[in-house]
Amino acid sequence: MAHPYLPQVAPCFVTHNLALGGAQTSVLRYISALPDWVRERTTLYSQSDDMPLLETAEKSGFSCGNVTREAPTNPSSWFLSYGDLTGLPQRPTSLVLHSWDDAGWRFINRAYDDIHGMTVAGVSQKVLDRYSGWAKEKDHRIAGVMTPPVSEFASVKGNYDAKGRLVVAWMGRPLESKGLMSLPHLLAMEPRMVVRAWTGSDTAGLEYTQRTQAEALAKVIDLAKKLGVADRLDIRPLDFNPFEYRHRLEGAHVLLGNSEKEGFLLTAAEALSCGLPVVVTKTCGVADFIQNGKNGYLIDWNSNPKRLAKAAHKALLKAANLSSVDCLASAANLSLGGNYASAHQGILGEMTGTSLNHPEAEVTVGLRIHKGTDVSKLDDAVNSLAAQTYKKFKVKLLVDGPWAFAEPLAKRYGLPLICTGLEPDIEHCSWLHRQAVEQCDTEFYKPLDYDDQILPTYLERAVHVIKQKKADVYGCMLMTLEDGEIAPRLHWPNKAVDTMFTGSSDDNMLPHSSVLLRAEVARKAGNYQERAIGLGADDYHLWYRIHQVGGVFYRDDEVRNVVYRIHEGNSLKIRRARFGDTEKKRKQSLLQKAATAAGITVIASGAVACADDGPGKDPAPKAKDSSSEKGKVDPPHS
Repeated sequence: MAHPYLPQVAPCFVTHNLALGGAQTSVLRYISALPDWVRERTTLYSQSDDMPLLETAEKSGFSCGNVTREAPTNPSSWFLSYGDLTGLPQRPTSLVLHSWDDAGWRFINRAYDDIHGMTVAGVSQKVLDRYSGWAKEKDHRIAGVMTPPVSEFASVKGNYDAKGRLVVAWMGRPLESKGLMSLPHLLAMEPRMVVRAWTGSDTAGLEYTQRTQAEALAKVIDLAKKLGVADRLDIRPLDFNPFEYRHRLEGAHVLLGNSEKEGFLLTAAEALSCGLPVVVTKTCGVADFIQNGKNGYLIDWNSNPKRLAKAAHKALLKAANLSSVDCLASAANLSLGGNYASAHQGILGEMTGTSLNHPEAEVTVGLRIHKGTDVSKLDDAVNSLAAQTYKKFKVKLLVDGPWAFAEPLAKRYGLPLICTGLEPDIEHCSWLHRQAVEQCDTEFYKPLDYDDQILPTYLERAVHVIKQKKADVYGCMLMTLEDGEIAPRLHWPNKAVDTMFTGSSDDNMLPHSSVLLRAEVARKAGNYQERAIGLGADDYHLWYRIHQVGGVFYRDDEVRNVVYRIHEGNSLKIRRARFGDTEKKRKQSLLQKAATAAGITVIASGAVACADDGPGKDPAPKAKDSSSEKGKVDPPHS
């Protein structure tokens, strides 16, 4: 739910156009690699009406939150692929660099000269090396290499007969810098060879570029006729589908990528993911993935087409015999059909501002949900985590429900899972937090329910204060979200935190939703209960035990950094029906009845819902700390 208090993490991918090209294709594939909850909040902003790639992609099932030609005004982070930021509002910006040639260098310097402090990634190490000095000068932070993903993952290599035909695949724009003019010379050297060249003069939006490409295409056809090899130069128009390309490679034996200089060379990665070995020039970024004699061969670029063909000829004959299995193995982390999403999860999250797992985490967040809950509420809770200004945290998903319900959720967010494996019950929530604290390997633990959202500065302030005050438990005041309106929660807590250790959970003055605590202190005190009991007293039992072992509490009354959502699914009514009123409530009820009988009006103060059992007791058996034979912890009692 969009609200000024709750900024939305909504990455915005920006591109000049979505005509055919490696950078534009990469944008669509990057979006497809995002976790569902991020992709559904992502806007694709195209600064051109020329979008043939997008039209074809949508027919193949591509989708995201919104596609627009109007600049978004929401507080999202730009994710650029040669986008123009002129006149747009400032916001956190991430830039993916796609090329390392001089033309790309000139464009980047011209387009982003006045921007500082971006997060920058490159499609290859070659690209990052070219821009390292520029990034330092502009105070940009380099996130690392983020290769463009490919989508296919299948073996389509043709059977190779050393005495028969050798099919060489070639894909790209018809330009001399792409190695186009070497193809007729290559065919003249090898009578058994056929070159299947997917190309076309209409692979660009600019009229000048289309004219240049048309001239180059005519030139190569004339050369092929002159050398008598036109019947083996199979020129095919390059289609506009960014997700389906295996039909271009089926039956081929090897792919040739002989460009002068490529930031990555996506076509070579596509070939590897279809089981085809590749021959590429050393000046292509994808060269870092090529092992000579394993999945292909590297050759030197030469501006002389005949010499370039000679270098490619020997390498192609050797590469055609390489194993498809080795090619597929080398591309597993490049393919959406393989492991790309998991292998690149960290840098994708960093570039889009949606990371939920920091390598130097100090805080573990136990994010709890139960079966039957609207997943959009969990999306909002996750969104509030991703928006934190303090990034050193990681998240575990705590699910009360069957594994069949929990595992798709864990996959949706890319989170490790703790699951009861049972049908949900209000008594299970404490057990989930108990297990999360037991497994917590960070200094701090933060419980968070699906109906809570924390404001962007919550963790930053909480970690700072708990260290500064040398406290063991930190809490703050609450806001409530009800019927789309956010307001301060005034009626509770309404007393100082040091008044609550009376032995009665009615006096609990520390909202569980707002707490950050030291995990080791919680374990020392006895951790959460095995089962939640009463009207929410399981958290107070832990506060009381921490108090008994000398724990220090601090409630930050200056801020209301947690928004608690009030809705029909809240469990208070269920708990009251099951556990009844507290002793304090019962006494108030008896007093009210006596006063009514006497004709006296009594205004009772609101009481905090809690359990009948005193906080010094642990009415439920302790949870088993050891894992089962299958590696899963024992679930709570049903």
